[in-house]
Amino acid sequence: MLRALRREPVDRIPTQSNYTRLMGRLLAEHFGIAEAQLPQRLGNHLVRVDLDYPRRTNADGSIEFDWWGAGWDTRTEGYWHAFSPLKDSLDLDRYAWPDPNDPAILATAGRTILQQGATSFIVPNLGMCLFERAWSLRGFDRLLMDMLERTEWVEELLDRITEIQLILSRRFVAAGVDGGYFGDDYGAQRAMLFSPRLWRRLIKPRLARLFSVFVDAGLPVILHSDGDIRKILPDLVEIGLTTLNPVQPEVLDHTWLQREYGTKLSFYGGVSTQGVLPNGTVEEVRAATIACAGALAPEGTGLLLGASHRMQSDIPARNVEAMLDAFNGINA
Repeated sequence: MLRALRREPVDRIPTQSNYTRLMGRLLAEHFGIAEAQLPQRLGNHLVRVDLDYPRRTNADGSIEFDWWGAGWDTRTEGYWHAFSPLKDSLDLDRYAWPDPNDPAILATAGRTILQQGATSFIVPNLGMCLFERAWSLRGFDRLLMDMLERTEWVEELLDRITEIQLILSRRFVAAGVDGGYFGDDYGAQRAMLFSPRLWRRLIKPRLARLFSVFVDAGLPVILHSDGDIRKILPDLVEIGLTTLNPVQPEVLDHTWLQREYGTKLSFYGGVSTQGVLPNGTVEEVRAATIACAGALAPEGTGLLLGASHRMQSDIPARNVEAMLDAFNGINA
């Protein structure tokens, strides 16, 4: 994994395909295995560790609250935002911020690192790290308006989020993770969600601070960011990004990515969960998987190959099998 992310020679291309809870149950049933065995059956090389915290819900159980206090609909597959705790308040001092120094929140992560650290590539799940975390607390539409109308307030909000994420990042590095994994979606299907100018003012300097925790420790940095973010790829390289995910073929052409950034970045993902995996034939899935590896890893390295995003239940199990068959053929 480490050699592949650093674009060094490898004996095989590592693979990784994530999935929703529902898809995990369906695939485990299809393969006739326990859900705990599914990562191994999929040939996954990456283990993400998360925080421990009480899973609170509302009265009818329809909303589950994350560690930060944002609410998510439990009746849907994937991520459906349902509650913004700062929706009606600009008072950041009165908000009950989570405690990143709480020793209990890294208990499971610490055990996983001790038990699997010698055989697995382990990263912390620092998803929704800045922009997404801010809008999950404030509300998507409101935060976009605030970025223009209350820019300094948004900067204060992002600063508070950054300080918490910095403490978590340092604790994960001290615990012995193998790299950093961040998630923050900045792109839509055809362009960014907001201007590169705003991103460079509000997000870039704070993201650079988060990346630096891992860069300074000599560890790779993975960023998941959906959509067309090509206008800020030079900035991401500048602040220390090692590996870009999900490299969606619908918005970032793989041949262009390799030509422009193949000597600066490695890639993770690439097999479309939007197009070919849910809608293609078995033959099309195999061909797309082989083409992805050929375009993004022409030298046989620099790629963590897999589904571009979490696989959902609209993907037929036969297409997952076809992708796995292609993995085996590529690495034969």
